[in-house]
Amino acid sequence: MEPIQGIADAITNIVKLMVDKPDDVSVEVVTVPGGVVLRYSVAPSDVGKLIGAQGRNARSLRVIAAAIGMGAKVRISLDIPA
Repeated sequence: MEPIQGIADAITNIVKLMVDKPDDVSVEVVTVPGGVVLRYSVAPSDVGKLIGAQGRNARSLRVIAAAIGMGAKVRISLDIPA
């Protein structure tokens, strides 16, 4: 479970750089069959920044998570609030 926590921390650091209220960022690591889901919650005023225009920021975060997961041989998906 150590690599998964490291991956979650890395992606959380990126998310904290994207928002105005980094102290309000929290992540829940949920193990599911076949991988891990990282569920993020942010301040309501930061949801739009995390998702980005037409979902581009969210898509980019998912690509980063998938790439890191491939290196660790773990399937990672992100759950970002809408």
